[in-house]
Amino acid sequence: MASPVLLLLGVPESGTSALADALVRAGAALAGPPGGDPGGVSQHALAACGMRWDSLAPMPAKLARTPGLDAARAALDVFLERTPGDAPLVVAEPLATRIVGMWRERIEGSGRPLAAVLWLTHPGSAAAALARRRQFAPEKSLALWLAHLVEFEQATRGLSRTIVTEEAFLADPAAGMKRIAQATRFPPAMQAAKAPSATKHPTPAPPPLGLGSGLDTALDAGYRRLASTVSGELKRAVDALAAAARPAVQSAIPPWIAQEIEADRTRMQTLADMAAGHAARADRAARDLAATPRDARALAAEVEAMRAEQARERDALTGQLDALHGAQARERDALTAELASTRGELARLAARLSEVPQSEAALRIELSQAQRELSDERTSIARLSDALETARREADGHAHRFESARHHLERFAIEIEEARATLALREDHCARLAEEADGLRVRESDLLREREALRRERDEAVRELERAKREHGRHAAERESTLHRTSAELRTAIEERESRIAGLSGEADRMADAITDAAVRTAGLEEQLELRAAELAELQSRYDELAARMRTLESRSLVRAAVWLGGEKHPREASTGG
Repeated sequence: MASPVLLLLGVPESGTSALADALVRAGAALAGPPGGDPGGVSQHALAACGMRWDSLAPMPAKLARTPGLDAARAALDVFLERTPGDAPLVVAEPLATRIVGMWRERIEGSGRPLAAVLWLTHPGSAAAALARRRQFAPEKSLALWLAHLVEFEQATRGLSRTIVTEEAFLADPAAGMKRIAQATRFPPAMQAAKAPSATKHPTPAPPPLGLGSGLDTALDAGYRRLASTVSGELKRAVDALAAAARPAVQSAIPPWIAQEIEADRTRMQTLADMAAGHAARADRAARDLAATPRDARALAAEVEAMRAEQARERDALTGQLDALHGAQARERDALTAELASTRGELARLAARLSEVPQSEAALRIELSQAQRELSDERTSIARLSDALETARREADGHAHRFESARHHLERFAIEIEEARATLALREDHCARLAEEADGLRVRESDLLREREALRRERDEAVRELERAKREHGRHAAERESTLHRTSAELRTAIEERESRIAGLSGEADRMADAITDAAVRTAGLEEQLELRAAELAELQSRYDELAARMRTLESRSLVRAAVWLGGEKHPREASTGG
């Protein structure tokens, strides 16, 4: 059976090294970044969707149909083939939180069990880190924190998943590992949960940001609830947090900014799709030309047609880029006008500040907020300009590649023949691997059925134990009501019996607690099953012994009661009277 994979994700500037190091110490293998480029595959995949990791626009709904993701999928497949398959694997990739759906598709396609954990820092800490390293406004940082959380919950539905907060893990690492073990059944986490508690490092909560929109307050309350939310209630908790924070997000980020960002993302995704389509058409044309290398005239005609089509597409792309430049210029003019109006407003605010000193603090806060928003808009405009220039350079590169394709067509024909032979060998190898995978799936289903059977047997044993406890309690109550009517000499025996019953009940409770803990350690249930059966047999023998003693005690009590009712003196009373 293939070793499991744990995808360790995070919010921006969260840092997952503390949890990753703890899992590695517990026996997990930490995978390096795909292709040796940290975050490169994730960044390229986001760019193919017209996105960046700090984009406020939502991810496209049809992510699986985006043609620009083919290269990222191939890179992930190669990465998974090169990772060790004999040890539990941890993939720490915080930038993959927004494209976790693509990671899930490739890992599940490789036949390896997948679980996901989101390392969640306090929203105030994330905003402070982004302000220090990226100069982001607090409102944007908090909106990014919420977007990563919501997209993680939506993309991991149906998986074994959980959320681990930084404060809770640093305060009690053993409890954090137990939380991961209960939700994901990841073997290193289960092993670490059994280890003694390490040194605890309490993390002080960051001071409140005091935003006028109230976004920081809403996210802080949701963060506190998520720290104790079980995986089964994760969807409800995240939906409630998103609904509670939506008015504050709309107040902190104007709707027109979100609409413009979404429009820019759509345009960038369209350009990326067009570039991917050009590359796909070039590959198809190369294959078609290589299939008929003897027909020189047909090849020349097709090359000329392809050049004409490429020229038309280049002209169309140039027109679209010019239109985008025009739209960008118009947006820049609008922003410049808005900047001028904002400066006028700032001048009026300065006059009002000189006239009304008591409102100076509030106006300074509004001025700093406006300056941060203008800085973010300038940064967005610069990034859009860079993206447009990159798209133009890629279009020129396509033209150069079309020209060089004509010189490599003959060599492609020979390489295609060799590739066909290699492909046939690879298909045979894949068929053998598919047969082995089918056998492993059958074995996995058998093991799952055996585990379910053992789980049912354990539940039946627990129910039998509870039934025996209830019946024993009922008998004890009846006997207690009977023994209360006997003489004072039997009270000592009754107290001894009650103490034994209390001891038996305590032992039964401890046994029930042990059975409950066994649910967390399902992976080791087979080794502990014989021990539990022996303990149950011992408990049954002790129960039988106690029942025999109770029957003996009852018989003695009935004999003494009969003697007393017959008027005969107790042997002790007779000896005392003599």
